Amino acid sequence: MKHLIIEFVRLMREAGVSVTTMEAADCLTALELVGFRLELIKAVMETTLVKSMWELPIFNTLFDLFFDLAPDHQPDSSKDWTDPLIIRAGTADGSGRGSSGAGGDADGLLERIESQPPPVLEELARNFIMQVKLECASPQEISVKLRETQVGLRWFEAVNRVERRYLTGQIKESVFREWQNAFKLLEQSMRKELEKKAVRQFGRQAILPLVEFANIRRREFGELSLVEVGAIEQEITKLAKKLAEKPGIRLRRAKRGKVDLRRTFQEVVRTGGYPIRLKFRDRIKSKVDLWLFCDVSNSVEQFSRFMLQLVQAAQRRYAAVRSFVFIDEAVEVTEWFRHQDVKDFLEARHLRDRFSRRVGLSRYDLVLEQIVHSELSAISSKTKIIIFGDGRNNWRASGADELAKIGERAQAIYWLNPLPSDQWLQGDCLMKEYQPYCRQIFECRNLEQLTEVANRIL
Repeated sequence: MKHLIIEFVRLMREAGVSVTTMEAADCLTALELVGFRLELIKAVMETTLVKSMWELPIFNTLFDLFFDLAPDHQPDSSKDWTDPLIIRAGTADGSGRGSSGAGGDADGLLERIESQPPPVLEELARNFIMQVKLECASPQEISVKLRETQVGLRWFEAVNRVERRYLTGQIKESVFREWQNAFKLLEQSMRKELEKKAVRQFGRQAILPLVEFANIRRREFGELSLVEVGAIEQEITKLAKKLAEKPGIRLRRAKRGKVDLRRTFQEVVRTGGYPIRLKFRDRIKSKVDLWLFCDVSNSVEQFSRFMLQLVQAAQRRYAAVRSFVFIDEAVEVTEWFRHQDVKDFLEARHLRDRFSRRVGLSRYDLVLEQIVHSELSAISSKTKIIIFGDGRNNWRASGADELAKIGERAQAIYWLNPLPSDQWLQGDCLMKEYQPYCRQIFECRNLEQLTEVANRIL
């Protein structure tokens, strides 16, 4: 059993969860105390190995797949699972109709899951997935097969009917929430059964990709669900605090500390070397003047939404931060984010008209030209500039000369790009021209990459 626990810890680490040697040792010690009893193993391992909420889905997925030693589940022949629910072929367009023109029964689905406890919904999920054929074990294949099954069940029509009942006052909000929870649990159970089927069919080597998919810190921003978006926003708020409050370091004259060789030799030259007086310097902390520029064009919509959360969180807490948004014109939103939410900002059409009033498309050249013309004098050697954007300029000139002028005055320019690095030299992406004037350019498609960036540039 010990070798299984060690292998489990290894997979946890590869999936992105930090598990120390001491935590692994504590887990083994605790399991020895409870005697490796199956009913307690999961609780003990969760207590000793999981440290935050975002790690819990990774642990649960890995545990269910790693310790799933049961044979393929066979439906209970004493139950007729297809009456009144008829499941036939479906299409991916959401219509729920196959080539024969028939699909699943939405009313039957609602009747089957209404007021059912979790064990019944889990059993129902197993039977829905029983006949599904997998071509491979990738998370993408799991998602495709899950949607195909839902379409065949007329799932989305059933969800829509419940929503209409709620909006027309036929059911109370508490009942509506119960329906939502039932659909959520059934969908999670169906995905879990598909993942188990993949591991049984393709072997244990299929476990790690499926577990990594459960790690929202490694999931691309555009692939997150609404619940996962909320969790990511909390993590980004923590990053914003670190980004804005971590001080820079500069040196000052002191009576003791490290020898300041430059000033010491200057004194030697001035006095002819007699007497020799050592000059000293010491390190002091000073907050960096931070400027944030966020591209909010349609091509980076989901990315910019998260980056605006970062901008807003930093702006509300600290005075030494200036915030700008742009499409074809930069607009300072420093004061706006002190009092308004990102949601309000995205719905403020009059603001969008201000930073998208020239051509309505991303124009980095126009934005950089504007900054040089109106803000260059305010940029100093303490100014750290961070640009959030994909560098796509819609086949226009890059404006790299203006970026060079900004870089000459600023302490450093960092660029966070949501595109994969292999796309930076393709199409209308001009990162090759911007790169010489940036201290560093980072690929930033998920929270894990964003966290790494914050640790490296601060």
